[in-house]
Amino acid sequence: MPEGAARAYLRDLPDAELHLLEGGHGALETNLDEIVALTRDFPAASRPRARLSGSGGGRDRRGTC
Repeated sequence: MPEGAARAYLRDLPDAELHLLEGGHGALETNLDEIVALTRDFPAASRPRARLSGSGGGRDRRGTC
């Protein structure tokens, strides 16, 4: 994807991360270590933050709603 098209996503998703790598169709051959690290980090980076306790929803520890 051209850089300009990739950057267009940031207008709609301002909290997104954009990682521009050289390599085109051979990116896994030229940037394997970086791609693996980014892929491993993605689930933790995209996980919603935990809500604070007492923020509602479900039963509390005393068994009342």
